[in-house]
Amino acid sequence: MPIEFASFAFIITLAAVVNGLGIVRWLTGLSEYLRRKASLNLQHYWVLTLFAGFQFLMHILLWWSLWGVRSAAEINFLMYVYVLAGPVLLFLGTSVLTPDIAAESNMRKHYFSVRVTYSSVLALLWLWAIFLGLVLRGEFAPTLPVLSLFLIIALIQRQIAHPKIQGILAASNWLLLMIFIGSYAMQLGGAVQA
Repeated sequence: MPIEFASFAFIITLAAVVNGLGIVRWLTGLSEYLRRKASLNLQHYWVLTLFAGFQFLMHILLWWSLWGVRSAAEINFLMYVYVLAGPVLLFLGTSVLTPDIAAESNMRKHYFSVRVTYSSVLALLWLWAIFLGLVLRGEFAPTLPVLSLFLIIALIQRQIAHPKIQGILAASNWLLLMIFIGSYAMQLGGAVQA
């Protein structure tokens, strides 16, 4: 029997707030860039732009998917902490990836300076997502193959610093994300309930 709505709303609030902080962090970085764009001498890097957009969409997808948590039969404190770990990891990934516009001018240099940390956080996020169904319902979700591919991409991203490989991985993440959304996340909470 799914969790009653009042309990679900209470339980999910902190996860939604942490996820919202990640969205605010991303939007603050973007708005700072747009506001100061004329006075900055930034060297853009398309791979960073792809990963930044990917991070933003991941925050939206997580928010959309959190509805599916209500289908858990019960939630204890350890399960709750596990559910919170996902938004925390996503927030950390966004914070690491978002450059300090005042201090950074070369976005390629920034990306490669944070690549290992960012991809490590992403790998942890994908591990969290893989085991979420097991924690909440005692079984892996049908999303396991796609989530496993995301994990593999993050591990390759962490290990291989070659710029062309990084570009392929950034584009692969987007392609895989579109497949994931089309296959599992078109319905509210679908990615978690699947």
